[in-house]
Amino acid sequence: MRTIIKFVLWALTGAAVGFALARVEDFFSNKKTLITGPLSSGKTTFLQYISKEKIPDGPSGAPRNYKVKSAMFDEVTDFSGAEAWLKSKFNDYIKEHDYILFFFDISEYIKDIKYRADSNARIDMIHRNSTSSQKVLIVGTHVDKLHGNYQAEIEKLFAGKPYQSVLNRVVYINTTKKECVETILNELEK
Repeated sequence: MRTIIKFVLWALTGAAVGFALARVEDFFSNKKTLITGPLSSGKTTFLQYISKEKIPDGPSGAPRNYKVKSAMFDEVTDFSGAEAWLKSKFNDYIKEHDYILFFFDISEYIKDIKYRADSNARIDMIHRNSTSSQKVLIVGTHVDKLHGNYQAEIEKLFAGKPYQSVLNRVVYINTTKKECVETILNELEK
């Protein structure tokens, strides 16, 4: 009798876990993700971690689509933001995706005014063209280059921006470590 009870409990537990995983996969199925940001901000490194194919280094100019091995994403578009594409297509790409990940190098953002202005303009475009049903995540990269309280410095630079609501979802990562993928996925699941 005990063996039967153990088997029934084991089967029910397995079924419950299977059902939960199926619900998660169903929730994330057919999701399109846009990864964007300035050059050398960690987009390609992140894509290398989650992609089923080799991601070429260097700027592509035109947006590129990739199939990925993450259960969370079906398709990822790398939009590096070459100037011509940024002006003509960026708003459309924002509207067509379920998740929008904006990568930026926080060390460059802090020290380079032009880099900061370019990043702010892109974040503003994301804010103006995304909807409440989309998940937007701002990803500050290259934390390994900085010391001290860089988050407070970034928050001061973000203060008072008209797109403040987008800036409430900022995560800081070190793209040299594969754990950055888990950090991003966990943040998107919130």
